[in-house]
Amino acid sequence: MKNRKIQLFILLVFLWCITLPLSAQQKNSDTHPPTFNSFFEAMVNGQVKTLLRYSGQNRDSNLHLLQDGSNPGTASEKLQYYSAIGGYFGYETAPWLNTAVGATVYAALPFGNNPDNRAGLGGLYEADGGQDAYGVLGEFYIKYQNGTHLVKIGKQEMPNYRMVSTSNIRFSPVTHSGAVYENRVFENLDINLAYITRMKERNATKFIDMARGARPQISANDKPLIRGDFNPADYDNSGYVGDKKEMSMLGLRYRHGNISIEGWNYYINDFVNSVYLYGQYDFNPVTNGFQFTLAAQYTTQQDVGDHIAGNVDTWHYGLSLRGSRDALSFFANYNELAYNENSYDGGTLFVRWGTPQMFNSFQVQESEIAGTKSVGVGLQYDFGRNGLIPGVVMRWRYGIYNLPDSLNLADARQDRREATFDLRYSFTQTS
Repeated sequence: MKNRKIQLFILLVFLWCITLPLSAQQKNSDTHPPTFNSFFEAMVNGQVKTLLRYSGQNRDSNLHLLQDGSNPGTASEKLQYYSAIGGYFGYETAPWLNTAVGATVYAALPFGNNPDNRAGLGGLYEADGGQDAYGVLGEFYIKYQNGTHLVKIGKQEMPNYRMVSTSNIRFSPVTHSGAVYENRVFENLDINLAYITRMKERNATKFIDMARGARPQISANDKPLIRGDFNPADYDNSGYVGDKKEMSMLGLRYRHGNISIEGWNYYINDFVNSVYLYGQYDFNPVTNGFQFTLAAQYTTQQDVGDHIAGNVDTWHYGLSLRGSRDALSFFANYNELAYNENSYDGGTLFVRWGTPQMFNSFQVQESEIAGTKSVGVGLQYDFGRNGLIPGVVMRWRYGIYNLPDSLNLADARQDRREATFDLRYSFTQTS
């Protein structure tokens, strides 16, 4: 009860703060703001970031489990929902001797009916089995920036490192704790280094190590997930609880003309090494005004060291064609993931350090499950581009997820479909 009162107090302070005039908001929006010679000047000339939002979801699931449960062929019905308001309040000082300090509080509060037996969507704090208010200091860092060099240490959002990102689709995004270094000394080349010790999952109040953040488990629905040797003492009913593991990351981004190429490596000691590659080519506009982009991606994961999650040996690739003309844009994607019964969960990828990077990762369904072959298409129309309805954007997406479903396969699952419709309005941008 005491913790709940503290969290509600933090939320109230947060809501009060965002109503204040943002007199301390930095007026210079350049990438490299001016450095102040006085610590006091740096403190009062910092930059505020705030967000207040409402979110509600209702999910009625009727799943035919096949071999995902102990009773193949039975149906499982489940109703989940939540309704809440929340957001964040953050402040970063202006640079003083090229150094700035920042912090962000994230919070959410139930709004309306939120019964405990309808939890499971991750809209509120659920660690105690309910749907409660919460508040958390998700960012607290020190940043040094000098020209093309940037060093940032502490709890922070890491939004631009592909498999490590914020996954900001609830009230508080994924944040990480560690040290990052970004270098843009060479023309057209970005070098990103990081040593990440912990992460805070969405709508969580505690930071956990990077192995636990990947959510490995011994079994699920009475089906074994780990294949190969491992230490059962590293696990309990919640998943991995063994020694803390850190992640070392290296990322390279190269851009030249119409070509963009990226390569990323993520190494978690005694667990898994992940390699992610991405390439994109922007075609020159054709005569009818269409602009086309072709993109490809590839991921591979292998167990390393003491392989605390047993054998991991899997891969994934994807292709994407995107096009746009004036206010209209569209895409067509294909993703395929390996099926390997000797790998963790038949070849399922570990992706829970941020936003899954598969092209066909939509609102509910994603492409990291073993053996998935998926096709996704989508359309978007910007009504503000031609002045029809300023600030309004409409988007529609549809995905088909073909999973291995033969009854002789250990990791058979039901095929899936998803249709997603979004209608967005901006108070600040007409297009």
